[in-house]
Amino acid sequence: MNKRFYKNLIPIAITITLLSSCSEKSKCELPPSHVHKDTKEITDEITIQTYKDQEFLNSYGYHWNEEHIEINKVDEEVYKIIGNKGLFEGCTNWEYLFNTMASKKDYLKFFYEYDVIETYYEKDSDGNSIPRTRKVHYDGWTTNPYDPNNTGRTRLYHHKFYGYRIICENGKFKLEQSELVDDVREVINSYPYFTEDFDSEVYETFRFSRFELGSLSVEDFDVFEHPDLNNPNLELGPTRIK
Repeated sequence: MNKRFYKNLIPIAITITLLSSCSEKSKCELPPSHVHKDTKEITDEITIQTYKDQEFLNSYGYHWNEEHIEINKVDEEVYKIIGNKGLFEGCTNWEYLFNTMASKKDYLKFFYEYDVIETYYEKDSDGNSIPRTRKVHYDGWTTNPYDPNNTGRTRLYHHKFYGYRIICENGKFKLEQSELVDDVREVINSYPYFTEDFDSEVYETFRFSRFELGSLSVEDFDVFEHPDLNNPNLELGPTRIK
């Protein structure tokens, strides 16, 4: 099987599909086989950069500038996937990845359920409304540990992260997702591309007395590994590298 991997072609960043209009186009007169650098300000300190095959001065939060690179036919196919899937190159935008990981905190949810008697009306043969009653069951998950209908079932939610790689298999390009990891640095070398939302929630379920729920905190659980937020560098220690 002919399988090739494409990574770190150039610094690439997010292309997000939002309900937003595009501005006027630039007056670029370069040959078609190139892509321009676009930037998007996430915060005052963090800017995402990408190279995109479009000439809009402002597009979905990205601002066009004259800096560009030339690309070949193979690159064009790769950039189609990057643009269509909203990918960016993680190493180039490491500050964004790190700050996003740091913002994803574990949290608890509590299962509640209760029954109520509801009144509804039916028409009789004469067209009169006749009141009837029925028992209706409600249940769900809440972040309120003091809900009087809590049962004691508790979930600890945790964020895991993933990246992508672009491969050429039997002459066709496609995207592959990595496994879920606790720190993107575990896979960033093999799966160098990411989307703006590069996390997925997982959870473990526990059971307590409902009278204990108000005193619970995420620090009471030792279930999941977490990103190494004490180390802001792109490299992890050897025990965390996949």
